[in-house]
Amino acid sequence: MKKLIIITLLNCFIVTLSFSQEKPKLIVGIVVDQMRYDYIYRFWDDFGKDGFKRLVNEGHFFRNTNFGYTPTFTGPGHASIYTGTTPSVHGIISNDWYDKINDTILYCTGDDAMYSVGTDSADGKMSPHLMLTTTFSDELKLFNNGKVIGISLKDRSAIFPAGHSGDVAYWMDGSGKWISSSYYINELPMWLQEENTKDNVSKYMRGIWKVKNEFTHNLDTLLKINGRASIKNTPFGNTILNDLAIRILKEEKLGKNKTTDCLFISYSSTDYIGHQYGPHAPELADTYIRLDKDIAQLLKSIDSKVGFKNVVLFLTADHGVVSEPKELLERNIPAGYFESTVMINGLKLHLSQNFGEGEWVKNYSNNQLFLNHNLIVKKGLELGNLQQICADFLLNTEGVKNTFTAKQIHQNEYQNSFNSLIQNGYNQKRSGDVMVALQTGWISKYWENGGTTHGSSYSYDTHVPLIFWGGNIQQGQTDRKIHIKDIAPTISTILGTAYPNGCTGNPLVEITE
Repeated sequence: MKKLIIITLLNCFIVTLSFSQEKPKLIVGIVVDQMRYDYIYRFWDDFGKDGFKRLVNEGHFFRNTNFGYTPTFTGPGHASIYTGTTPSVHGIISNDWYDKINDTILYCTGDDAMYSVGTDSADGKMSPHLMLTTTFSDELKLFNNGKVIGISLKDRSAIFPAGHSGDVAYWMDGSGKWISSSYYINELPMWLQEENTKDNVSKYMRGIWKVKNEFTHNLDTLLKINGRASIKNTPFGNTILNDLAIRILKEEKLGKNKTTDCLFISYSSTDYIGHQYGPHAPELADTYIRLDKDIAQLLKSIDSKVGFKNVVLFLTADHGVVSEPKELLERNIPAGYFESTVMINGLKLHLSQNFGEGEWVKNYSNNQLFLNHNLIVKKGLELGNLQQICADFLLNTEGVKNTFTAKQIHQNEYQNSFNSLIQNGYNQKRSGDVMVALQTGWISKYWENGGTTHGSSYSYDTHVPLIFWGGNIQQGQTDRKIHIKDIAPTISTILGTAYPNGCTGNPLVEITE
């Protein structure tokens, strides 16, 4: 019996030792901004064998991955991926939002206490201070001292992945240079300063971007008219970011240390182009074909510098996008353009006629209504009742599907329904008094003259791809419904670290068992 116990304990030790030895040397997180799930298959025949196809064929493809909240925007998306929870917990309820306490607008990464690094503009006055919970890389930093780096064309797409404890985040300013914030560093490393002097933007923004018989865009003209930041609205924004990622692998010697390093990459040009041209435009198709080549180059570099067996990589998106309503209407699919200004002006008149003159509405943004609480108290009204009056009035507006009051959300717990997505996106301190959900296919009238957007609770905005890839990842496909918040606890399980402190997701057993 004693011998059996010793053997059992020895086996446990061997298993534990083996687990510790198998921890990856490098975690790579890739977010493709605005990538809908169906794009994998829509562009499959045009992809080469070494990019998206390699990830799918060698990795594990979760084909039913969903965002379990609304609104689906870039800031909340990146925060949710890396914290393993929803805006109700991590607090990033949109890209920007009305601050009802200080009566101002907050940008999700804006931080006036910081100063820009690498630029004289205010583009670097950023930090993750408004994100209320840890990321899986924050927990990794508490576990060991591996390097954590986030990069993107957008500040928020670099900062939230890097987390509170990241070594650095880099993004592109309005002049086309890579910059950072004093939150991370006091000056750019010499190699990046050197990179900025090369003016690689001008190298890529030359000649013609075209697809025969489809479109033609003069890059020189775009550069002259819109400046160096115009590269973001071309596929070459992704390419120049890819160049930076490969350079970072080399300069920072990621994956060469005793501890696990992290590199987080967010390709943003897909979002800029998707907004401008729509999901069915030839410009978008060409952008994904070119991105496929960029990803192939990145995987090749990871192979050579770190090794396939030493890496865990995941690729997903921060949200999807809706087809242009005018295109849907041409195919007899219900859709439309929503005029919020008319709706809110009607509500203001309604409240003034029934309860007296006053500034009843403080703000309407992100499909959320913020009421004047001080005026409500002054008038001797009950907040919950007035919220319901407003919700009932707004519900009668064409294009509105549902309305939810803050009181309603407090008093109920919704499970596995569209209502739960509203609740998961609601943060008591930061969200409004009434939440408005539009009908499928409806978006703001702002886009009536062209382009489209995202933000809803519908599948075109919430259904995204998720692929895990690396030497210890079992190849396969899974069709059960999972959530974007499951990524962080999955990585934490692989690393043997604590889950992010606000985590509400679950590890994916197809990866961890």
